[in-house]
Amino acid sequence: MKRTFVILGLCLLSYIGFGQLEINAELRPRGEVRHGYKNIPQEDTMASIFVSQRTRLNLYYTHPKFKVGFSLQDVRVWGDEQLYTATGAYGDNASLDLNEGWIEIFAGKYNSFKVGRQYWVYEDERMLARRNWNQSSVKYDGLLYKFEPEKVKIHLGLSLNNSIDSYFGNDYTIQNRLKTLNFLNISKKITETLSCSFQALAAGYQKKETLNTIYLKGTYGLYVYYKPKNFSIKANGFYQNGKNISGNEVSAYFASLRADAKLEPVSLDIGCDYHSGQDSDKDDESYQKRDHLFDLFYGGRHQYYGYMDLFDNLGKSTAGGGLVDLYAGCKYKVAKNSNIGLDYHYFRLQNNVMDPYQEDNILDKSLGSEFDLTVDVAIIPEIVITGGFSTMLPTGSMEKLQRNVQEFSQNESLGIPYWGYVMITAKPALFKSDK
Repeated sequence: MKRTFVILGLCLLSYIGFGQLEINAELRPRGEVRHGYKNIPQEDTMASIFVSQRTRLNLYYTHPKFKVGFSLQDVRVWGDEQLYTATGAYGDNASLDLNEGWIEIFAGKYNSFKVGRQYWVYEDERMLARRNWNQSSVKYDGLLYKFEPEKVKIHLGLSLNNSIDSYFGNDYTIQNRLKTLNFLNISKKITETLSCSFQALAAGYQKKETLNTIYLKGTYGLYVYYKPKNFSIKANGFYQNGKNISGNEVSAYFASLRADAKLEPVSLDIGCDYHSGQDSDKDDESYQKRDHLFDLFYGGRHQYYGYMDLFDNLGKSTAGGGLVDLYAGCKYKVAKNSNIGLDYHYFRLQNNVMDPYQEDNILDKSLGSEFDLTVDVAIIPEIVITGGFSTMLPTGSMEKLQRNVQEFSQNESLGIPYWGYVMITAKPALFKSDK
């Protein structure tokens, strides 16, 4: 047996001579105090205090003809082990998962095909994102075709999901998951300071109690990025049509505009996000049969709509009314390896929403303000400590929507929402061979 491992090791080392092998790891424990994260609490609700951890081992091998990525991941909350005794914990067979597992085959100078579990991350992650705040993050099982001549990149992604390797049928209606997600992304660098891209997505849900009907929702948009020196502007515009998961016709839109300025040691940003929503006060049967709430699919939430994630599900948090987010931020470089930042968000409904507790009454559109304070310190480049504290000042409309979602009584007193965290991110490089 020992001889077999030696032979395999020698074969691997000889093969590495044709390419480059890189092995690295990531450890990310995060302690949190939650008293309003995602939900505004009742007045007498006790805060939740816990520690979660992400542990990854990543292996990437690059060959002149292909590239391989393989990553194992364990995500857990400290103390959640299912296998234990009164004197100790022995493990949890539900936490270990495949984070990445793909091969990319190069076909000529400009073409490649990447197949397997992989990240699909584009532009400023409005529609396809890594969603890295989530300890598990978001991956996709699919096929990605790349065509990348000079200054133009064309990517085509295709996916098809099933729950088991069945012999007949293709049933996939569990937990409202996407049956298929496909996209086309065309990006071009126009000048040294200006680039733009076009993105089109086709996302499909299987109709419940059927095997052959898939409702497809189309999303089409443009992204523009302009960056002269220390100033930059990002703009997005998207439109959605097709059918939602319930089979209703869709007509929705999204727009965003953000400006950033780096004036060392200070960085500033300001912007607005605009999500269309349903007008519940409109007395038009044909209008009400259509879905006007813009669907973010797997786009980024945490980095855009307040760190407390009160608007990570717009359908629930706004009762389908859509969202307008006006925000501004400031980051100050305290030292070479540390920063402190403060972000402000003002939220309001995009469209009319009926008061869930008073018949024929329309809610005031103002929802409230959120303040996010963050601090990060890089001990060394491979180890960064991040901490933060956030609070929300909700309006009466926001409180009513939250009571309705959480099924609280109208007279239930709500507490002051706050949330804080401390996180260590360590990314050690374990091995890297010479080319």
